[in-house]
Amino acid sequence: MKSGFTLIELLISLAVFSLVIPIVYQVSEGVVFSTTAASVTNELKLINQKLIQSIKSDVVQSAVVYDSYTSIIDLNLPTNYTSLNKNKLPVINETGSFPPEPDKVGNILFMAKYLSPVEITVNGTTYRIDCYRFICYFLAKDTGSTINGKNPIILMRSQSQETYVDYSASKQKDLVKALYNTGIRHAIDLKNTNFYALNSNGNINSEDNHTVQMESNPASRDFGANQLPTGKVYYAIGYNNMGLIDIPKFANADNSGDRFPNGFEIAIAGPKSSRDILVRTVVIGYFSGKVLGNENTTIISVPQF
Repeated sequence: MKSGFTLIELLISLAVFSLVIPIVYQVSEGVVFSTTAASVTNELKLINQKLIQSIKSDVVQSAVVYDSYTSIIDLNLPTNYTSLNKNKLPVINETGSFPPEPDKVGNILFMAKYLSPVEITVNGTTYRIDCYRFICYFLAKDTGSTINGKNPIILMRSQSQETYVDYSASKQKDLVKALYNTGIRHAIDLKNTNFYALNSNGNINSEDNHTVQMESNPASRDFGANQLPTGKVYYAIGYNNMGLIDIPKFANADNSGDRFPNGFEIAIAGPKSSRDILVRTVVIGYFSGKVLGNENTTIISVPQF
């Protein structure tokens, strides 16, 4: 007599199999999610640490951190990025401290940063001239992507295309000519925030409507879509009232338009001799319909020009 399965035994096996498969799937899905969540959590921490270190490196080398624009700024954003329409500079509180007053908090960090001095020899005399470059951190949206019905928010770092020399060095014609011949075309009086054009004949001209041409790129190369072994993740800046982490923490929220401040808050307090800049960043990761976040707050102390 041939051995085999009866119809009843087959039906029972199929019934058991149909019960086990969903359980196995749920367990495996849970393992994948946990692995991805752990990877994203670690990545968020590293991304935020690198952001803060980059910002700190710029701030400690700053001559001036501004609470108003020094001139017309042309950000020259990359394709598919648009500056948020609610971005604003903080208000410097010279007699204040932290936590800051909410109405003085901004989400733009704009500064003139010291560069290595340029050395110019004119008529046997060598001059060391201070040079500056403008740096701006601000929020933009990635209009080429959509996450949960929103364009992701990205922190951008922008720097001036040109180097600016200190105006005090541009009072000698021969020195101005030498600077012009090195490719430097502009000078700035940081004390009064005035711009000047250097000419090949050694003359200088005041530029009342000077436009600072900037180059803008994401402040972290990790922003945007990233492929982990466990799936695709999109890293971005947190947005107001997302529920995962308090946003904002220091500013008064404005939820109209592109919202303010989102996950980037800046406050400035103290006199020029010992100015403190508070920086808060909230970075989030989107994956499989889930969101994880990481926040980092630091205070950077630096004397100002």
